[in-house]
Amino acid sequence: MKKFKLLSLIMALAMVLSIVLPFGRVFAAPSQEEKYEVVVHKVLFKDQNIVTREGGAVGADGKTKYTGKGFSPEEFKKYFGENVETDPVEGVWYEAKLNGEVKAEGATGPDGTVKFELPAGTYVIEENKAKTKLKDKYGDKLPAKSVPVTVTLPVYKADGGNFTKGQDALHIYPKNTIDEPTIKKSVTQSGNMHDTVGIGETKPFIIESNMPEGIDKYHVLKYTDQLTKGLTYKGNLKVFKNDELITKSANTYTETVSGDKGAKIEVSFVPEYIKTLKAGDKIRITFDSTINEDAKLGSINPNEVELEYGHSPDNTKKKKPEKPELHTGGKRFVKKSESENKVLKGAEFIVKKSGENKYVKIEQGVVSFVDLEGQATIFKSGDDGIIDIKGLPYGKKGDTNETASSDYEIIEKKAPEGYALDATPKTFTVNKTSYDQEPDKIDPKPVDPTVINNNKVTIPQTGGIGSAIVVIAGIAIVGVGLYIKKRNYNA
Repeated sequence: MKKFKLLSLIMALAMVLSIVLPFGRVFAAPSQEEKYEVVVHKVLFKDQNIVTREGGAVGADGKTKYTGKGFSPEEFKKYFGENVETDPVEGVWYEAKLNGEVKAEGATGPDGTVKFELPAGTYVIEENKAKTKLKDKYGDKLPAKSVPVTVTLPVYKADGGNFTKGQDALHIYPKNTIDEPTIKKSVTQSGNMHDTVGIGETKPFIIESNMPEGIDKYHVLKYTDQLTKGLTYKGNLKVFKNDELITKSANTYTETVSGDKGAKIEVSFVPEYIKTLKAGDKIRITFDSTINEDAKLGSINPNEVELEYGHSPDNTKKKKPEKPELHTGGKRFVKKSESENKVLKGAEFIVKKSGENKYVKIEQGVVSFVDLEGQATIFKSGDDGIIDIKGLPYGKKGDTNETASSDYEIIEKKAPEGYALDATPKTFTVNKTSYDQEPDKIDPKPVDPTVINNNKVTIPQTGGIGSAIVVIAGIAIVGVGLYIKKRNYNA
């Protein structure tokens, strides 16, 4: 009986708890969600090419470390080095996003910081330049945009506990991106950095540059292209913005071209025009050039462009892209007598692409290819027997000078006087070292010429059918003469 009463009591208690507990959960006051304070600092550098150091890295002094705590003025200077501006940057807008949604936002104040109070979670804190409003005192020193920082709250300290608020808040110093224009130069319309040409062939040189955020705050935007002595400027200079031709004027840009061989070309935009540029705009500068007779055969014949830019004429930066190159080559032959081992002059040859009816023609210093053999250039062996074939393209667009190679054929059309013609085409290869052993040296040494032999024409002097015919002919002539004389005598 006692057991039954006890069981009944337990069941009744369970029923009461099942009713009371849900209502207790509904009507209980919700607990206050804990929040963590994050202090974001905007750091301005005298040279925007220097970026802030990542969290955990040792500072400029090799000792001071970032731990998440705020730097004192002395630590700040030691960590970021002499390049950092000590004045705070006011008006820079930051946003704290959770799953892409802005949960807190605001601009840096007079102390150069903005504070966010955020509950636990993983946030991306990034700068919004569209909302940034800098004070006039910064002038054209537009701070580079901060790299987005990912923070998972709470952040735990190395010595225990976690960052909270006030004196124990988490301080972050985002790295800065480098806002600067890009620069690239190519030697084909398709953007190749390497190409091959015949001497005198006109090629387009193309400079391309993408504009960064804040380009309208720049005062200097200048492009200088220096050709080597093996390259000749051929004019046709044009400047485009987003494929639209820019007309040269006092309100757009100035241009200066010095010389032709090894020319120096300068294009400088005026500040008024720079103010009209926007992030993402593409500047393109094109002009024509040729490889000339001073070009080194088998060498890369590089050319170099330099971009100068900055917020003021007395504080600019310069950058250069990878050097594009044009290469052209050649081959040297020598004509000899095989039996006498002496050089022969006066032999005549034509040259064609191997396996193609494309014949080399050189006219007024320009190498080209023609379809008709009769239009091909005649190459003659000189007094020294040498036949020099110069200015032949080798490889294809995009091939580097190290790997480029092409095959040609040399065909004899006229033998030296007294020697038999050898009209068999002879294949030869043109590449980096086909003409000079070390083409990149100041005084390259030509490779030994390939020998083309000829046999001397000879007439048999004794024996054989030739001499028999001569004897018979002589006897016949004498016989006819005697017959005519006798007939005349009888008459």
